[in-house]
Amino acid sequence: MPENHKKNFRFRYLIDKEFQLKFLAHYSLLFISGVIVTLLSLYWLNQSKYDGGAVFRLRQDAQTVYWKVENEDAAPGEAKEKYVPREIYLPDYDHKLDRYEIQKDAVVTLSVLYLFLITVFSIFKSHKMAGPVFSIKRSLQRMASGEPIETIRIRKGDEFQELVEVLNEVIQKRMNEGGKKAT
Repeated sequence: MPENHKKNFRFRYLIDKEFQLKFLAHYSLLFISGVIVTLLSLYWLNQSKYDGGAVFRLRQDAQTVYWKVENEDAAPGEAKEKYVPREIYLPDYDHKLDRYEIQKDAVVTLSVLYLFLITVFSIFKSHKMAGPVFSIKRSLQRMASGEPIETIRIRKGDEFQELVEVLNEVIQKRMNEGGKKAT
């Protein structure tokens, strides 16, 4: 099979590192800005709307309390009510967690997950852009240096399909003009 008819498979996803990393940086900065605004909003909301409501964790040692219950087995002359011991766990007042602290941990955890997803998405998405840009740049450099050029080939699903079609028309005209001058 001729060299120019082989299928183009790309195994490297960072083709144009500068372009793709800049693309990732823009997405990441946008995302990090959103996280900061979210955290600041949560902090402001909890400081202004609530008077420091707190959530406490429970102590590990049980406290015995006595509950008043109806004594169904009471004999005549005995009290109709009795006290039954029960163990309960009381809040640990030494460890105060306010709503902001609880929300902050959730937001930071989810943000790390989202940042990972954005990184993966932007690498794959930018790959669909960087591949055609790389091919276009290489063909234009060959054209500028006077080297023989071929039409630009990109994969189905890549970005800039219409641009490649127009550039291929220009390349075809250039190749046809070169053929006419040679005769």
